[in-house]
Amino acid sequence: MAVRWSRWSDHLPLWVSLGIALSAGIYEPGELLLMGLPLAVAAVVEVFRWDLGRHQRWLEILALLIFLGDLSRGQGVFTVAIHTLYVLGGVRLMLPRELAHRRQLLLMSFLLFLTAAVGTADILFLVWTLAWACAATQALLQQSWEPSAALRRGASPSPPHAHVPLWVGAALLLGTGFFVILPRLNLGLRPGLLAGASRAFGQAGLGERLDLAGGGPIEPNPEVAVRIEPPAGVDPVAQPEWTHGLELLRGITLEAVQGFRWEPHDLTPPVSLRANAGQEARRAEFLFSPSPHGILTLPAGVSQLDPPELLLPAGPGGSIRWRYARLRTVPVTVAWNPALPGQREPRLTPHRQELLTHLDPAHEAARRASFRYAPGILPTPQLARTLEAALQRFAYTLDNPSGQAANPIEDFLERTQAGHCEYFASAMALMLRARGIPARVVNGYRLGPWIPEGGYFRVSQNEAHSWVEYWHEGRWWTADPTPRGAAGLGAGPRQLGALSRWLDAARYRWERYVVRFSDQDQQSGLAWMQGQLQGWLQGWEWRWRTPSPSQGWALGLAAAAWILWRTRGLWRRPPPGPGRVRALRPLLARTRAYAAPKPGATARTWLLALGALRPERRAELLRLADAVDAEAYGAGNPSAAALARAEAEAWRGWKAPISPRTSRKPS
Repeated sequence: MAVRWSRWSDHLPLWVSLGIALSAGIYEPGELLLMGLPLAVAAVVEVFRWDLGRHQRWLEILALLIFLGDLSRGQGVFTVAIHTLYVLGGVRLMLPRELAHRRQLLLMSFLLFLTAAVGTADILFLVWTLAWACAATQALLQQSWEPSAALRRGASPSPPHAHVPLWVGAALLLGTGFFVILPRLNLGLRPGLLAGASRAFGQAGLGERLDLAGGGPIEPNPEVAVRIEPPAGVDPVAQPEWTHGLELLRGITLEAVQGFRWEPHDLTPPVSLRANAGQEARRAEFLFSPSPHGILTLPAGVSQLDPPELLLPAGPGGSIRWRYARLRTVPVTVAWNPALPGQREPRLTPHRQELLTHLDPAHEAARRASFRYAPGILPTPQLARTLEAALQRFAYTLDNPSGQAANPIEDFLERTQAGHCEYFASAMALMLRARGIPARVVNGYRLGPWIPEGGYFRVSQNEAHSWVEYWHEGRWWTADPTPRGAAGLGAGPRQLGALSRWLDAARYRWERYVVRFSDQDQQSGLAWMQGQLQGWLQGWEWRWRTPSPSQGWALGLAAAAWILWRTRGLWRRPPPGPGRVRALRPLLARTRAYAAPKPGATARTWLLALGALRPERRAELLRLADAVDAEAYGAGNPSAAALARAEAEAWRGWKAPISPRTSRKPS
């Protein structure tokens, strides 16, 4: 039975590697099926103990055909190599295997573990790494234990499986120490190497353009886009006014519309950062996650970004982007002043005026709706507020009922009156243009929920949002026609449970203190330790004269450690031999000083040795040995414990005689 279960140690590392690939979220469902199916078939073969050795040639041919078919799909050599390793690992598990084959399986799982390691830096990967380390250690232990156990006489002992977590934990502590003291290495590897990675089509998220035609339902996308951490001493819950200006985070401006597609235009001026933000400027750290477009979403009235050398402030659509593609999360210190007005543009050129009021024949439904909902109102902010209130009476849904219509705007305004934020923003911008008001669509985010466990705002792709900006008297005004409470997917603080908030805070701390642990963090940590040590040494004499609570705790812990050490014989694991028999422990405690069992001695051998020391107790010790053997081998003799206690009492006060050699005095 032990040999049969030991064969499962070859399966476990590959299954853990598959779990890592599944949690990374970089593979399509078809790829995961191709990787997991061979392992599942191998597990069935292992359960029923089928012998497929005679079919080895056919299994190898099947693996070759899968490799050629996978290669013909043009997914890239790297991805095909990953699929092939899983297929070969499954085939190897189906066949009879010797020690060399088992080592090959462990090597395959290690290579697959490395391929997953280059694509993720999440804290969940640490858990998977520990699981894989335990599985690999278990397999190595089994492979090295079986040959040596086969050379022993009698029943083969079981490997020390209980020590595996201790070994892995020790390796984790050692690795943590090296991580803290060694210089930082930033490789920046990302899943972009994986040509077969899944794509997030149809999921919520920030886009560089907007297209209402041909769209299906939008799926949730909880991927974090940015985390906003207030400065120390600021509590947004107690000071809600601090969040003014953060309600809408601007990303990119879409001014050109053709049919039902909005895009950025070259005439859009770049964002101007106000060097003088005034005394009311607020600061926060924005931790941006990597994204394909590299757009930074920022509050209105932004005045300063640090570090500026990483940014390109003249991107399309008035966007601010990374100068180079970022492969990891990057912090940016943002300063903004909510008291300053929004973007100012005192004068629109004729080309800009024409661009911002352009309408196609397909937009006639927006013109009709504009006069239907706001008849007789002049092109003023009152018109914008009236149209905004009218659209907010529509229904918000992610099912996109107008996405397949020939004219999505007409279908949205006159039939379904339901859609997501892109329909509301597009309809209002076109309705304003129909009345001669320059208007445009802005893509960005709504502010996400506050995470009290981590002390930051969490903005995910679910908070991606579109709204309207219209020009009036030299500046751009904001209007949000989407029904209230329906930003993005409507994610709010109440929809994030305590467990979700705690996990997100753990990921944030992992990102801040592990992934982004830099040389500056290293030096500041060492400086803090040095300052603490110097302060402790300088104040030691005074603290010794006047004990502090911390010294009391230290003395208490030292006393507890000394007591545990002195009583280690009561709680430590008994050694092999008589100490394993519970009934003999009182007698063992009385005779340990002068008649301790020899290594490898059985209970009967040790009791007979005690009889040699005290011949008058030999008969009682023999009866005790018989009772212990009867209890050990299943006879169920209840007198063993009573005999052992009586024998221990008989040894009370007895001391071993001093031999002539030890009693002789030197001349």
